Amino acid sequence: MTLPCDAHGLPRRRWLLGAAALPAALLLPGCGTGPETGSCLGPDEEVPEPEPPRQPRGARVRPQEPSANRFFEDQGPVVSPDGTLIAACEAPDRYRLDLADTHGVLLWDTSTGEIVRRLRPRAIGPLAWHPDGSRLAVGDALHVAEVDVGGSVLRNLVGNAQPRRTAARILDVAYSPDGSLLAASATDGAVRLYSTSGDSCTGTQVLSPGSRRQRTVAFSPDGSRLAAGGVELTDADEGGDPTGLWDPHSGRREEVLDGADGSVLGLGYSGDGSLVQVLDAPSSLTLHAPDGTTSTGPAVDSARFRDLAVGTDSRVAVLSSAGTLQLWDRDSEEQETLEGTLLTRICWSPDEATLYTLSETDGISAWDGTGWRQFELP
Repeated sequence: MTLPCDAHGLPRRRWLLGAAALPAALLLPGCGTGPETGSCLGPDEEVPEPEPPRQPRGARVRPQEPSANRFFEDQGPVVSPDGTLIAACEAPDRYRLDLADTHGVLLWDTSTGEIVRRLRPRAIGPLAWHPDGSRLAVGDALHVAEVDVGGSVLRNLVGNAQPRRTAARILDVAYSPDGSLLAASATDGAVRLYSTSGDSCTGTQVLSPGSRRQRTVAFSPDGSRLAAGGVELTDADEGGDPTGLWDPHSGRREEVLDGADGSVLGLGYSGDGSLVQVLDAPSSLTLHAPDGTTSTGPAVDSARFRDLAVGTDSRVAVLSSAGTLQLWDRDSEEQETLEGTLLTRICWSPDEATLYTLSETDGISAWDGTGWRQFELP
């Protein structure tokens, strides 16, 4: 007997049953029709431009005014695999106010805090380093640009559709541990996978976890699973949005982590294969171990959640919108709280010795356990 689509090979308690699950199931690979697989364009080929989001009749839209004090986008900084460089996206505000000649993706030397290069990939959004440290993926509205550390655009990955209810935007990007695949989630509700080995590039799979306004993706350390989780698009989406674990090679959803209530606010894999998540009900950190067991970590202020950083070993950091940093070591169970300023994003160094933070106005800072070090502003 062949089980239908997502149910194949899953324990009975994880089958998607009932009429409410049918629309989502029909979007799974091999079940009905779904989003199209992505494709790759050369660096000189034209990339698609998004259409302005449709506004309700009579709605008044107030464009955000550029600020001279806003230097950076609200996107996570990323540290190179060898720990020597950190990248973050500049905001276009100062460029629009004629206070800067250009803007792009900045690279700093982590040892000195000095800016060493500016990349201009015609994309500003979520970032990911290739595992060999040779290039970055930069998400934009409808495409993802791959750019090498010297500043040359290698290719543009396209295929994301214009959503109906919200603006077109790449939400997250991630490379597989061996660098052979790139995953990109978008506001059209799909997660697209691209093969980017060597000089070749092609779209391989398209996953349909469902439309969400925050969609985070992360590969397991062995590359066998891709976790995709997020929060509801509207208040009408009841019951949260459990994280799905997908086989990135076959495009099949292998497991749904439905043991916890509420929405998934953030997630990330640690080096031992444990998936760390921030949930809003209960407001806590949860750990899904490789053997399938689930445990709960410290309570967090999910109402003010801003960002999650999972280290390669045992350290976890949670940032609140009030600027509070909550540090937790899973091995020693030690906890520490730091009161900062209005930070927007965080990430660990590869050795977990340094926590990097990003502020839209103050830029990159580094915490080494004893004090802060401010990086150069553009």
